[in-house]
Amino acid sequence: LSKVEQFQLSISTEVKKSIDISCKIRSTNFENDVIHWYWQKPNQALEHLIYIISTKSAVHGSMGKRSNKVEARKNSQTLTSILTIKSVEKEDMAIYYCAGWDYTVLEL
Repeated sequence: LSKVEQFQLSISTEVKKSIDISCKIRSTNFENDVIHWYWQKPNQALEHLIYIISTKSAVHGSMGKRSNKVEARKNSQTLTSILTIKSVEKEDMAIYYCAGWDYTVLEL
């Protein structure tokens, strides 16, 4: 069972800059945790952005029609996942959430 915490309440930046949003995962099995990132624009439904399983490489994803706009990473030393939003635009203003759960495969 994982517990996630997001400490950054607000992030401001200039247009075209990149930002990092972090998520602390308190887990007994971090290596197997699947971390999902979501975003929610004002008056709209929650929307899935990207997920990551491995700590070995980053995962890239799209935001709407903009491919490779976001990147997710996991850091096993700090027990965090980082969501990077590249080349921020005004349309990226939203609430961003992380969620996680243990992904353990049982062989029968």
